[in-house]
Parts: sequence; C-alpha cells; structure tokens
Amino acid sequence: MRDNIVYVYLERVSHLTLSYGISVKDFMAGVERLPTNLLSLGPVDANQEIDIYSGFNMYIGIDEVRKYLTNRQNKNQEWIDFDNAYDIEVLTPVEVSELLYLGHAYTHLKSPFYYKLQNNYVYLTLPNGAKKVYYRYLTQFYKVLAKCLTSHLAEVYREKKSFLRLRYKFIDFPTEIAKKMFTLMANGVVFDFGSSKIRGQEATIPVLTAPDSVYQLKWHEPTMLIEKSKIVGNLKYHLNTRKWELEILAPEAFEDTFGL
Repeated sequence: MRDNIVYVYLERVSHLTLSYGISVKDFMAGVERLPTNLLSLGPVDANQEIDIYSGFNMYIGIDEVRKYLTNRQNKNQEWIDFDNAYDIEVLTPVEVSELLYLGHAYTHLKSPFYYKLQNNYVYLTLPNGAKKVYYRYLTQFYKVLAKCLTSHLAEVYREKKSFLRLRYKFIDFPTEIAKKMFTLMANGVVFDFGSSKIRGQEATIPVLTAPDSVYQLKWHEPTMLIEKSKIVGNLKYHLNTRKWELEILAPEAFEDTFGL
C-alpha cells in the first residue's frame, strides 16, 4: 500500500515532532502516563464542558481524557494537558492568545511548555492528517515511535501471512535503535512499510531520507515523500529470534548519532 508509511521529523530545541502514520493509539500506548486533564485547542463544542476563564473545552480526569482520545469523532485532535483546573484561572490574556494561536496556526509563539499549566504535551493535527506533537521529555516520543513501528509491522505481517499465523507476537521496536536514528529524524525520515518484504524468517522495512522542506508537509500529500526520498538503510525483524536490527546502507546519513 502506497500510503503505508511512517514519516518523522524531530526538532530537538523546541522538542517538536512532526509525523505521519503515528496514531493517537500509538501515543496512548507509548507514553508512561496519560494526561489527567486536557484543554481542547480546536473549535469549541457547546455540548462539552467549557472553561469560563479561557473559553476552551476542558476534559477533567483520566476517564474523560481517555474517552476524548479514543472517540473516533475526534479525528482532528488539538489539545494541551494541564495539571490542575485552578491553574487555568491564572493564565493571562496573552497566554490564552498564545494557546489560540497554537490551535490555529499549528505552531508556537513562545515555549509550548507553560509553568502555570505544568503541561507535558501539546498535540496538534494538521489539515492533511499529519501530527505535530511537542514532548516536554523527548524520551517519551521514542517510546511512542517504538509502538508505532511495531504495530505497522504487525499489520503488514497479518496482511501477508495466513490466518493460522496471526497469533505471532512481535517484540517492541527498541528505543535504543530509535535514538541511533536521531540525525535521520532531524532531517526527516520515512519508514516505507508499503515496500516491506517478509522472506523466510526475516522482515525488511526500507528506511529513506526525505529531502523536502519539512514545512511542505503541513499542506501537501505526505505519501509524495516517497517519490523524492533516498533509501539509506533497512529495519529488519528476525521472526525466529524476535530481534530488531538496523542495517545501514549510507553511513553518512547516520553520522554523529550513535553516541546519543
């Protein structure tokens, strides 16, 4: 499938990740703890609770947060988490306007991590379905990516193998390998599951660099990235030993990453 790709761009300074193919389900499975409270930065829903100070919809408590995140009608999720409802009351009008800008322009004016809110994430969905997520702790993103790559491989395996082998359990993609690909992600990397191969006891997923400006992904079709990308390696999964491996085809693309 041409659209079966995972794209990742990572900006270390602002702790920003821009991705395509990483779902909210992957996010929920990868983070250590789900947020306990959310402010929605999207259009206000009059049927949901509205915070009178900021004018945003808010979801209080882990049960409400989980219900919001898993609701299929909330496809274009835009939210910021916060620690305590009382913290919203001390936001200044300027800070509220910054949050409005985040939800409208999909980018930050100042740091997206607010001392008053004690937020760990800002989660935005771009017009083309790509996700722009800020992580206070980038180690959380590596775990989310690991869940995503594992689930994509499991899906490919189910498509290509018979029903009798659907019970195979994949080991999660190692975050250590994800960290070794930091330079790739800092420039934009594509994991092309649509061109993956399963031969014998080995599954292979091509890894490509994406040369286009990251800002083009905001509006353009993400799957077009493959057409201009260059293969630099492969992810391999050995079905018999249940181990992941990174095969490097272009060492220069991985320079200065192995010490991270």
